[in-house]
Amino acid sequence: MDMPEEAWEREAPHLREIALFLSVHLDRAPGVLWPEYDNPAFGDPADAGDDDGDVGAYGADGSAAGPAGHVVCPAQVDRFTAELASLTGLSVRLDRVETAGAAPGVGVDAVWTGRPGDREHLLIHQIAGAVTWQLTGTGEGGRPASFQCRLLPGEVLYVPARWARRCVGAPQARYAVISLSGAGD
Repeated sequence: MDMPEEAWEREAPHLREIALFLSVHLDRAPGVLWPEYDNPAFGDPADAGDDDGDVGAYGADGSAAGPAGHVVCPAQVDRFTAELASLTGLSVRLDRVETAGAAPGVGVDAVWTGRPGDREHLLIHQIAGAVTWQLTGTGEGGRPASFQCRLLPGEVLYVPARWARRCVGAPQARYAVISLSGAGD
């Protein structure tokens, strides 16, 4: 993920933060980013009433539906994924937007998801509410490892490929799942 200095200067601050974060964590270990800059793809709930023409909300199935006040901007998401792909050289796509209490298998009795063969890395961007994530996988030296964190709105969790994940969320907590994969994956 080496970039010429002039390319870094052109990119938005939130993209630089995420690219630098990924350069540290990708293929290594889970991590949490407490960003200094807001990502315009995942709107501020206070902006839900803005009438700028391109604001909508994706539901868990990718449709334009979602709880009022938790905005995901489709045009911004498309731009964000394209720019992050350009910066990192990875394939980047919005996988889904979920409401923790509404998704099957998510909540207090959530099941572990992810399979040992999963080759996609994930970025989970917390949009609203708080969710506790529990991750298990293989750490340094091939030993089993685990990671747990509570993700708050605006924060980003990196989940390495092949790590199982489980979320325990408060009802109506929303998050976006962004899939990352390399050319050889």
